[in-house]
Amino acid sequence: MNKSLLALLLLLPITGCVPKDYFRTEIGDAPCLSVPGENCAAANLVVDRQDDYTLGFVEIDDRGQFYDQRQADTLLKRLKNERQPQYVVIYTHGWHHNASATDSNVRRFRESLRDIKQRNPQYQVVGIYVGWRGETLDLPWLRLLTFWDRKAVSETIGRNQLLNFLLQVETVVKSDADLRNRLLTIGHSLGATVIFNALQSVLLQRLTHADGAQPAGFGDLVVLVNPAFEARHFSGIRAVAENYKRESPFADQSNPLLLIATSEADTMTKTAFSWSRVVPTLFEPGQDLKPDATLTGVSEWELGTTAIGHFKRFITHRLESNNAFAADGACASGPESSASAGLQLRHQGNSSAQDPYWVIQVDKRIMPNHGFLRQKPFWCFIEQTMDLTTHNQGYARN
Repeated sequence: MNKSLLALLLLLPITGCVPKDYFRTEIGDAPCLSVPGENCAAANLVVDRQDDYTLGFVEIDDRGQFYDQRQADTLLKRLKNERQPQYVVIYTHGWHHNASATDSNVRRFRESLRDIKQRNPQYQVVGIYVGWRGETLDLPWLRLLTFWDRKAVSETIGRNQLLNFLLQVETVVKSDADLRNRLLTIGHSLGATVIFNALQSVLLQRLTHADGAQPAGFGDLVVLVNPAFEARHFSGIRAVAENYKRESPFADQSNPLLLIATSEADTMTKTAFSWSRVVPTLFEPGQDLKPDATLTGVSEWELGTTAIGHFKRFITHRLESNNAFAADGACASGPESSASAGLQLRHQGNSSAQDPYWVIQVDKRIMPNHGFLRQKPFWCFIEQTMDLTTHNQGYARN
């Protein structure tokens, strides 16, 4: 009896600090208008009148199922009914985050949408925030122990209803109805794991069925920023790409289909991630390892304990800063943009120069830590890579 009482007392503070499962419970075709005095914290669809963008939410549980299917249905209906050219950004957050209006990732994603609209006034900008239970415990220190559980969840939840939703969004946005539409998909940290596991089979299928032609990706570009998954999970795509290159070089490929970007200063995916993988790697088979000449002499231990962005043999490019950025973070344009943008992309020689699967090491002056949503120069690089703006050669490549 005393032991049971003690266990109950220990559980009380923990159960009192478990975040809500999902947050966007007010669902309807009519969006909540984000203006002073209007509370849109529970709204699934928000229109910011001041900064002129739309933000929608879809939330998935630990099994990869929608908490409410109507969230996805409402968003798809709005995308279908839009008559202006659309610039759609799908964003999936990482560990310690969710879809709450007070979450720092929600606030910063909204700032990013505002900036995208300012750079692309000709587009109807729509953000899709994919929320999942990245935070399961609010107690300081103890919440650090949730990493292994949240990582395991992030590896499975993308393969169910989320994958179907992503493909539906692509069908709507990238249809022949308006060829100007753009679709950018971004995953950060464990959110990059969610997106990668959702789209890996799609990317592989589209690569293997290219039949010598230029392979297709998903949407216009998939970007994984400071991803928290091990290098061995990427070895499948890398091996197939190597075989495809030998059969039919990527002669006409100019922009990447998949861009994996990791800051050289990201200690979370470098040191902390490696330590977190020590014990699990001892008990995991090297089932993702594919025959690939680039992996000769590499141990399964290294592939299993090194995050993809820090695995040197997979790094294809380095993005550097060659001077100070503009104070307002504006993207450069015009004939002198290569110099004024302050960005230089260097090919590292680990792949074909036309290979569409980029793994980029990012200069710490461009991305100083694990986060990235407020790093405007990096956003400029993404847009310039997608060739969306008039200054599409705003960084030097060599």
